[in-house]
Amino acid sequence: MKEIIISIFFNIIVAVLLKFYNKSSNPKGATLIITYNYLFSALFCYLLFKPNLASLNYSSAPWIIYLAMSILMPVVFMLIAASIKYTGIARTDIAQRMSLLITVTASFIFFKESYNLHKIIGLIIGFISIIFIFYAKKGDNTFPSNKLYLLVLIFFGLGIINILYKLIAVNKEFDFTTSTLFIFLGSFVVGSCITFAQKIKYTFKDVLWGLTLGIFNFGNVYFYLKAHQVFKNNPSIVFASMNLGVILLGSLVGIIVFKEKMNSLNYVGLVLALVAIIVIALSTY
Repeated sequence: MKEIIISIFFNIIVAVLLKFYNKSSNPKGATLIITYNYLFSALFCYLLFKPNLASLNYSSAPWIIYLAMSILMPVVFMLIAASIKYTGIARTDIAQRMSLLITVTASFIFFKESYNLHKIIGLIIGFISIIFIFYAKKGDNTFPSNKLYLLVLIFFGLGIINILYKLIAVNKEFDFTTSTLFIFLGSFVVGSCITFAQKIKYTFKDVLWGLTLGIFNFGNVYFYLKAHQVFKNNPSIVFASMNLGVILLGSLVGIIVFKEKMNSLNYVGLVLALVAIIVIALSTY
């Protein structure tokens, strides 16, 4: 269980780092530290998982999926950084975790996974929760309605990323960690192109921020994979614990530590989101 707990904490630390960076630095600099995060994440991935790159059959690699994810991952990460700044950690973490609704729905349609009443009820509750979480009344100072698009893009963007990861998982030639290495490297290249286009100048401090972000972002992925190895016969424990833990802890950190405010309907959405995750997790039993 410690692997899940560590992964949850690392996930929240990533959000906290972005929150502090947004407060102390040039807003455009978030693009830079996210880019360096992928460079260091790729290095950690290579050192810890030690993929045998020389023996791979590169012609069978899913390059189209790698390209799509190399574009989506840094772009969505940059949206997350902007969302944390303008809408807060609590709403951003909920939007990220509830993207699982897109993944579960796609599993029914494209991957022909079995469904039952629990999953259907969980999906319905989940999509209702999204309506409440994304509710922003004009003039409400708890949530700038003109930044709602950030949460919507994160919700759909991460949903698509999760679907692409499912496609990678079924590839017999390239295992998950090797694919992740290529995606991290591709994300670094795409991020570098974005920083060049925006004419963002880096400093040594930004590199250190990127290293720190990379440590915790990669650590989140690493311990999440370790948790699935520990609970390989019961993945629903990892699924439920991770999503519930991030939503609850992220909300507490945002509301208590950073004094973020949510309107009453947002709180209703938070409760419904937790219920939806529990119901979907129970559907695996």
